Amino acid sequence: MKNNLSSKFIRLGLIVIMMFAVLGAAVAPAGQAFAQSDTAAAQLSTNAAAVSVADAVYATAEFVLKNGVQSDWQAIGLAQAGYKVPDSYLKALESKVAEAKGGFARATDYARITLAVRALGGNPADVAGYNLIEKLYNNDKITGQTLNNAAYVLLALDSGTYTMPDNAKWTPAKLLAEILAKQNTDGGFTLTTGASDPDMTAMVLTVLAGHKYDPAANTAGQRAAAWLATAQDKNGGYGDSSESVAQAIIGLSSFGIDPAGAEYTVGNVNLVSKLLSFSAAGGGFAHTAGGSYNQLSTEQALEALAAYNLFSAGGRLYDLSSVPVKNPQVNVSVAIEGPNGTLAEGTVYAGNVLHALEKTAAAKKVALVNEAGNYVTGIGGVTAGAFGGYDGWMYVVARGGAWIYPSVGMGDFLLAENDRVLVYYGGDNTQVVESVTVSPAQPQPGQDITVKVTQKQWVWNEATFTSDPVSSPASGVQVAIGGKTAVTDAAGSAVIAGGLTANKYTITITGYLKDSTPAVVRYSQPLTVASAAADRAAFTDAKLISPWALESVYTAYDRKLMSGVSESSLVFAPKQNITRAEFAALLLRLTGNEPSAASSAQSFSDVKANAWYYGAVNKAKELGIVSGVTGTAFKPDGLVTRQDMAVMILRALKLDEASAAAGTGKFTDEDQISSYALTAVRTVTGLGIMSGTGSEFAPSAAVTREMAAAVAVRLP
Repeated sequence: MKNNLSSKFIRLGLIVIMMFAVLGAAVAPAGQAFAQSDTAAAQLSTNAAAVSVADAVYATAEFVLKNGVQSDWQAIGLAQAGYKVPDSYLKALESKVAEAKGGFARATDYARITLAVRALGGNPADVAGYNLIEKLYNNDKITGQTLNNAAYVLLALDSGTYTMPDNAKWTPAKLLAEILAKQNTDGGFTLTTGASDPDMTAMVLTVLAGHKYDPAANTAGQRAAAWLATAQDKNGGYGDSSESVAQAIIGLSSFGIDPAGAEYTVGNVNLVSKLLSFSAAGGGFAHTAGGSYNQLSTEQALEALAAYNLFSAGGRLYDLSSVPVKNPQVNVSVAIEGPNGTLAEGTVYAGNVLHALEKTAAAKKVALVNEAGNYVTGIGGVTAGAFGGYDGWMYVVARGGAWIYPSVGMGDFLLAENDRVLVYYGGDNTQVVESVTVSPAQPQPGQDITVKVTQKQWVWNEATFTSDPVSSPASGVQVAIGGKTAVTDAAGSAVIAGGLTANKYTITITGYLKDSTPAVVRYSQPLTVASAAADRAAFTDAKLISPWALESVYTAYDRKLMSGVSESSLVFAPKQNITRAEFAALLLRLTGNEPSAASSAQSFSDVKANAWYYGAVNKAKELGIVSGVTGTAFKPDGLVTRQDMAVMILRALKLDEASAAAGTGKFTDEDQISSYALTAVRTVTGLGIMSGTGSEFAPSAAVTREMAAAVAVRLP
């Protein structure tokens, strides 16, 4: 923006451009009907259930993401609900296939993995070098088995365009014939033989949705749908099971039939409202109404909710022809800064800036004025033009350590994982903090601290009609740390004279002005003041601590990140290898998370309730920081390798994997790094969190306690 424009006409024109650039209309991510406004949702579906389903999708999807993606069905549901599934999940699937050498016992295993890989953007015909599609069409365990086998295999083969030879054992046509032959006279289906049941009938209906062009399949689907209507009980469901209701919603929605329509309504209860009645606290779903969270119930409910949204937009849950979603909802942080203080801060999942702003404002109960869905003119009671000028609400996005000043509206700026959205009230004078440099970098108690602030603004270029970035020292702004304040000089530097005591602090930069927009938008970053190692009570084994690790060991000890190994004397044991349980507990402390309660459910068979690390491991598992060495075992006393440490740090801090490029090719032994850990190693080394020994990374080397301390104090 330019402070002195040549004419009022140009100035007004700039303001109009700025309003469109900052406050444009919302655009829903592809395939996400729930990202539309209530009005748009009503246009997509005549049933009001679409609005409540939108809220349920948010709650359930984000509940699953918060607790870590734990199954292929969860991953599929998240992807089809429009959320970004962590890249680590697809990599874990690839590792699973590689470890099994492409061989699984059941046809349904191949089908499930195929669907998950496809939903996450992978190629099922080449997963770690194995062709899962060939395992499907040449499977010898279809006939003589449950109907599930044929149904899921056909669903998987329909998930994409795959090449199959003429002599394939099972073509889609053969599978379809196998399924149609099992329809009962009443129109329903069952797993083997006997009376029709809702789960299998709904599952087959989901499969038949991909073959509606076939007259026989279409007729069979219509009969199955009719059976689901007649099978509803007086309470609008199918007995006490939420899963049966979920499967019916998936099948009907996939076949193009509204599960909230009159045909599926008993009294005032339809299938969609019935499913929502199984909601559990926090966003999960229960098996029975009024019950507690159940993983199976939750993952099926998530798929059902996603299926209903896709139905409203004319799509199908297992139509994976255009996946992954091009603009998925990703995890971003949002700050809303007013002219005199912070209005709201939070972390949300969103696909664009407007969506992120709306979700943050709603969560923090901050009112938005969004005229006709196009212009955000007021937030928290602060309206554009409050100071009588051309001031108003603006936004910038931090990505990869740099600010982006978008030239499009909030609804048109697509977000990436770990973006930081800053919505602020400003004017021509308002700038954003570009960087803050602290000297010394690791201040000690009582030592003067110099803080240098650099600011950035975008100046209007009349020749090019663009906004050019300009950096400069931020003079005259306030720096506050631990109750002490100072004002920056012309060079952008402020000195906190006399320093501070040893502790963790927050540096806060503000430029509030009376009766005007701020000079800079409020900014903060952490600071640690740690004593010099020589001034502290020495560890009895201090001579064993490597010189490069000495300060880090004492800093980690002072910050209560790590403790000694003896109750009788101060012993650190620097060369002792750190265990998986110890490192999990360390990462919890670093991320500010408390261990799970002693009464929490057991996560691993070898993590016993009486162990000191029981709550820490359970919480780390819940947060997705750690996983087991097998499906049931954690091996708490096992050693942490350097590559495993990189993986756990990446998960705990949710680091942006875009930094991996900076760590590519750094080490001569990179070919020895396991595939599941390669991106993590590149990311943490690219960010300077971990380093190698000379030219090698030594991925399989065990991590010592002094190594862990050195890494811990580098983490934000």
